[in-house]
Amino acid sequence: MLELKLISPALAVAAKEEPLPHVLHYDAWLTAGGTCLMALARQIFGIITPPTITPGRKHRADAEERRRLCSETLVANLAVIALSPARYTGLAVPLENAKLTRYDRRDFNADVLRTVVEEFADAGLVTVEEAVFKERRTVVAPTPRFRHLVAKLGVTITDIVRLEGRETIELWSGSRKSRHKKIIDYRDTPEADALRGEMATVNEVLNAADIRLEGSKVGPINLVRKFRIEQPDDPHSFDRHGRLYGGFWEGLPKDLRYLLTIGGELVVDLDFVSMFVQLAYCRQGVEPPEGDLYAIPGLEGYRKIVKRLMVSLFFRNSKAQRLPSGTKDALPEGWSMERFKAAASEIHAPIAPLFDTNVGFELMALESEILVGILVELASKSIAALPMHDGIMIAESHKEIAIETMRTLSLLKAARELPVAEKPILMPGRNNSPLWSSRGASE
Repeated sequence: MLELKLISPALAVAAKEEPLPHVLHYDAWLTAGGTCLMALARQIFGIITPPTITPGRKHRADAEERRRLCSETLVANLAVIALSPARYTGLAVPLENAKLTRYDRRDFNADVLRTVVEEFADAGLVTVEEAVFKERRTVVAPTPRFRHLVAKLGVTITDIVRLEGRETIELWSGSRKSRHKKIIDYRDTPEADALRGEMATVNEVLNAADIRLEGSKVGPINLVRKFRIEQPDDPHSFDRHGRLYGGFWEGLPKDLRYLLTIGGELVVDLDFVSMFVQLAYCRQGVEPPEGDLYAIPGLEGYRKIVKRLMVSLFFRNSKAQRLPSGTKDALPEGWSMERFKAAASEIHAPIAPLFDTNVGFELMALESEILVGILVELASKSIAALPMHDGIMIAESHKEIAIETMRTLSLLKAARELPVAEKPILMPGRNNSPLWSSRGASE
């Protein structure tokens, strides 16, 4: 049997804030809904070899049912890999034994999943790339044999459905850079129930919309919100972080966004301008200065690095002394964190008191509250929007109502109407000219 190394789900997520590019994260609630995928799941369950037991004994019926359910779920996940236009390279699978929590499906546990993955590998249905400690989970990928069976039985991505019950409000402990983040099995509260209700509304509208990539359907969508506390024993609250994750479009390169459509329409990319700094000014109750908030004298042409450095100042609980990893060589000679902080403090004196106070997660929570409010408001009009942390992508015909909604919700949540810009969607073969011109400086 194949030996699989294990890695904690918390450590796997801790490796990167964003999802691994082109790797789909295993979803225990995906299953076969269409006739063709059901037939594939039955055929594969007949192919894989059950665990060896004492001669003369029979496999327990409940154990066989757990294997069958787990196998069907794994087939559904692998079918996404095989059929999705997002072109995932593999499936990141959590295989560590642990106590079941609110985040787990109760029909089977990690031990059953590990066994079924081994059986799929032995049957030549998947390849397995072992986990790397503190970096990533085990990655499973469908083989040509699996893909052949998918094609032979005529499986389509619409055959894949999601069962009810997956948690959409996650709570994690750990600092921004900690590799020891831990998922928290919190108790339900009215606040968590309300947040969960918002996510149900957002996901319902997204799944009802005709969202396509390269003209192909993309399968079930399930966004989650991730909140943060510092230590596992801290009070369980939902006022820090709160960003949305789980959309295939989040990792889509900018030069491929023209391939997205909603309801048959190309999308526009709408963005709050310099949102993080804008929210810091809102917190201080002060109007920001005119112009680009990431413009620092002496660092003209280094806007991307300036943005990263500015944001980092809000995620420190002690005096900033060192430049973040990877930024020193990208800056002109002579720039240190001390010099940058002094320049930023001079230009942005009203928000300088927020530097080194670790207020960043609270600003992120406000950012996400605004964004979810926008999504819910648009959903009330049966309009689907694809969230991007500090902006949305939306069908072109809904651009104006989306811009107005973004301005209105920012006024409602942050007490000030935040500026909105339309970022260009680039089309290949047109000298990189935008399909829609920008309405202003983008984030």
